[in-house]
Amino acid sequence: MPSGTCNWIPSCLKTDVCQNDILKCVTFPRIVLLYEGVRVTLTIKRFGVSVPEDLLDRFDEIVEIKGYVGRSEAVRDAMRACISQCEWESGQEGNRATLSVVYEHKPRLMTELVNAQHDAAAHVISTVHIHLTRSHCLEVLALEGKRADIENLANKIGGLSGVEFARLFAFSLSDRDEPHA
Repeated sequence: MPSGTCNWIPSCLKTDVCQNDILKCVTFPRIVLLYEGVRVTLTIKRFGVSVPEDLLDRFDEIVEIKGYVGRSEAVRDAMRACISQCEWESGQEGNRATLSVVYEHKPRLMTELVNAQHDAAAHVISTVHIHLTRSHCLEVLALEGKRADIENLANKIGGLSGVEFARLFAFSLSDRDEPHA
């Protein structure tokens, strides 16, 4: 299909159009954004996906419940989650996580939690401590490091007597991202 022949694409965006038996995609021109004095260049691609109707209906329900502007943003979020999970599972660098811990408010246990964090090979970036009730606390740890080190810390804390819930939310960010200044 020659460039610029799709009527559904505004003429200012028409560029390269490709088509094959599996997928149709449109490469839009580069979009340059200026964010806090930093130029960010994005290339947006449009593609078609064939899915069973019931799957799309369930996905559309989620799009509405979560308040997405449309399917595209929901698909981008799903793609980022899939990529992050695969990178986490492959043990690549750039691993980060949060560990949410609900535990009984006991001085001995609080000391064990602090010691586990200080002794860990994973780096504890920050913690937030919240008193939920008179007898229970929630602690959220922001972590970074090697996958095994993060998982070891999560397992150690989760196994402490008095810890009622310990949930790890792990993700990877590419090395291309620069740290926050």
